Amino acid sequence: MLSRNKIILATLLFLAAYSLGVFLWIHVKAYYGMAITSIAAHLSAFVTGCLVDTIDFHGEKAVCNFVYQALTVRGPANLNFNVALFVSNYSYNVPLTLSLMAALYPFILWKSRTLAEALALLILIHVLYVFWYCGLQTYYSLINAGVKTVWKPEAFFWEFPWVFINAMVIRFEPFLIGAFLWFRNRGFPVPGRRRTGGKTIENKKAPKKGA
Repeated sequence: MLSRNKIILATLLFLAAYSLGVFLWIHVKAYYGMAITSIAAHLSAFVTGCLVDTIDFHGEKAVCNFVYQALTVRGPANLNFNVALFVSNYSYNVPLTLSLMAALYPFILWKSRTLAEALALLILIHVLYVFWYCGLQTYYSLINAGVKTVWKPEAFFWEFPWVFINAMVIRFEPFLIGAFLWFRNRGFPVPGRRRTGGKTIENKKAPKKGA
């Protein structure tokens, strides 16, 4: 059974981390969104064959202006369209996720590498969200403009991953990151203990001579 002291410590860590995390996140959310949107929008533009003209930030709202160079009967023409998104659409669980990570501290042996991997995974999820959202909106815009026609494999490529990330991954993000940390750290022995035959045995120091 879990130690009562560990449960109390985990609860206190969670409450403290969540209170502090919400306060800090309100102030850094917009800057975080700038970085994520800038990276993901350019990746999306590269895959869809567009160019990023401008990205305007208004608080936590980002408006990406994409340019698609189309060939018409009159010659080359630029098709401009905007994609707007809010940072909160994909990052509303960040304070809860970080708080849950802090609450796991009493139960697992932290490894700096594993912690960095968890944070990288969190950022990757957000980059993929914006990447597929921008790509999906770009795909729809090109179809509406008559530049592209509906091709099921391409439609599936843009629609299914974004729906899956939006409906499943973002909503269950805290538990996914928590599960990652838990299983990633299970193989690390706790200092002062060793495992033998599935049982945890306390390491005892050899008695000193003359004792």
